[in-house]
Amino acid sequence: MSLFSFRMKGGNVVVVYAQDGASATEVVREMGLQDTVATVRQITSFAAKFVLTDNGDLQTTLLHLGTLNELAPDYPLLQAARAHSYADFGSSDTDDSTKPVLFNKLERQHGKRWGQRDKDVISYAVQQERERFSN
Repeated sequence: MSLFSFRMKGGNVVVVYAQDGASATEVVREMGLQDTVATVRQITSFAAKFVLTDNGDLQTTLLHLGTLNELAPDYPLLQAARAHSYADFGSSDTDDSTKPVLFNKLERQHGKRWGQRDKDVISYAVQQERERFSN
């Protein structure tokens, strides 16, 4: 069994644990996603935290550095935009400049202090990532 990362044309990623690439592709097809697959590759690391909310939903957050490092190469334009904004803005007291900013509220507070230019750079990069495989 292996892990497969499916980069969708809309910019999202689906991770599937399956016997082989064909089986993983079948799982994605069975999910009935409205988006189509742009690329598929095998990955070696995946960890996510699932939280049961009071209203019965399961929310997930990627907090594992290995997982973030596995998925980050799928978004080179976003990586470049973040690097540019951090170079201009600098990091906050809560950040370790040698590690990516993980997806939780405490470690992303500094983003609220970014100027509109930095927010626009990130927004543009997200748009470009979504369009990169959409054609």
